[in-house]
Amino acid sequence: MPDSMPLSLVIAYLAFFGFLNTHQRHSSRFEGASQIYHLALNISLFLGVLVGLGLLIYYGYLTTWYWPIVLFLIGSLIGGLIFGLLDVSFGLLIMSLVSFPGWPISAYIMYRIIIQLGD
Repeated sequence: MPDSMPLSLVIAYLAFFGFLNTHQRHSSRFEGASQIYHLALNISLFLGVLVGLGLLIYYGYLTTWYWPIVLFLIGSLIGGLIFGLLDVSFGLLIMSLVSFPGWPISAYIMYRIIIQLGD
């Protein structure tokens, strides 16, 4: 059982949380005409939250109960701040479009890192 948190996992989770945070921010401030795009944002956000919870639970199962909490706190503070700044710099629509493939790729990378911890 690993007794530490790999830096690669932290970086992948920062990206994952940041991408989901961008979708949440865009969905809550959505002013576009396309309700289909708004629905896609919400579906993506819902699926991302489910995947994130699953990954955190699995990570906690393979390690100790407190590592997922630490990872969540780091991701929510640092990832939210970094991606908030990126949203302002590049625009919420651009970052939101990047987030559609961004969070699944980040989730896959996190999954690969987590399963290696069980070896």
